[in-house]
Amino acid sequence: MTGQEHPPPTDPRERRRLARRHEIMDVALAIAEGEGWEAVTTRRVARSIDYSQPVIYQHFASRDDLVAAIARRGFDTLTGEIESVARAGGARPFEGLCRRYVEFGRRRPRLYEVMFGAPTSLVFATADTPEELRRTFLALRELVARGHQSEDADGVTEFFWACCHGLVSLLLAGRIPETRVEEHVRRIGHLLDG
Repeated sequence: MTGQEHPPPTDPRERRRLARRHEIMDVALAIAEGEGWEAVTTRRVARSIDYSQPVIYQHFASRDDLVAAIARRGFDTLTGEIESVARAGGARPFEGLCRRYVEFGRRRPRLYEVMFGAPTSLVFATADTPEELRRTFLALRELVARGHQSEDADGVTEFFWACCHGLVSLLLAGRIPETRVEEHVRRIGHLLDG
């Protein structure tokens, strides 16, 4: 939890509705993690949790809406990871953050894929960017601004994110050997930690 999220609802009916919504997202993500996003359909999700398809549509307007909600929740989780590194501090925060970022992508490759690579209705870097995505960027920017106050914090943040994202993308695609990841993490950290 990032501290930016809303407190749980007090109404029992609303809590049940929210729990069902989360269950639907969890099942859809589990299907994707096991078989890929093409296997995630509202029919398949409904069948997997013994609901009818109309129940899914009570919570999500479409499959795309469901997938976008999973991606937004993934950004909330990533924001929590970034904030955790920021709170921990340390002499080499960017190296630590890059390492945590890589682990995030490595642990949940399909979640990472839908956050950054799969087609969704989510838009980045515009006025329509969802709040969850903005919070992730701002958490990264806050950490960058601590060490790079005299520079363009937005530009340095984008550069750092691009480095971390590139490393995760190449790793998940099998384009770089697992044995070299830590070496690359140190290089990326060195670029920003100095």
